[in-house]
This record gives sequence, C-alpha cells and structure tokens, in this order.
Amino acid sequence: MTSPSDPGAFFRDMLGQWEKMANSFGNDAMKREEFARGMQGATAASLQMQAAFKDTMEKALAAANLPTRSDVEALAARVDAMEATLARIEAALGAQAPAKKDKPTRGRKSPAG
Repeated sequence: MTSPSDPGAFFRDMLGQWEKMANSFGNDAMKREEFARGMQGATAASLQMQAAFKDTMEKALAAANLPTRSDVEALAARVDAMEATLARIEAALGAQAPAKKDKPTRGRKSPAG
C-alpha cells in the first residue's frame, strides 16, 4: 500500500520554479546598462523630491512661525549640553553638600511643652 502524495508538493514545486524564473529575469535585467541608468534616474528623482519637500515644509513652517526640524534638533542639543553641565555641577556640589536638617515633628504638643 502506497501513501498518498503530499497535496502541497505541486504548489511548492510551482513556487520554486517561479522563484528561479524571477531570479533569472532579475539578474539578466540588472546586468543591462539601461537598468542601471534607470535606477540612477529614479534615485536622483527621489532625492530631488525630498529636497523640494523639505524646502516647502521649511517655508510653510516659517510662514506659520513654527520651528523646523533642524531648529528643534539644535534646541535639543543645547538642552543636552545644559543638562550635562548641570549634572557636573551637581556632582561637584554633592561632595560639599551640608548634612540634612531634621524636620520638625508634627505633634499635638506645643513647642514649650
């Protein structure tokens, strides 16, 4: 008695053949100079669109009197520098800090006693 064949084997075989054909086609296409020029053109167009979008956003934010991303990044860098300076000052003063004073007790008795 023979066991029934795997029903997914046909689909796995077809998928494997399709992957081989796609890889072969892609490798052949990427070897061509036209493909390289097309990819360079697409990359250049993408970079130009990003630059145009950035300029447009900066103008819109300036018109709305809002900070740009670079403004916020510069402020964040300044705050980080100030926090580092403050941490150094606190560390230097930490060794010289006076002893804590005891807080007065909160009881119902008057101070005179």
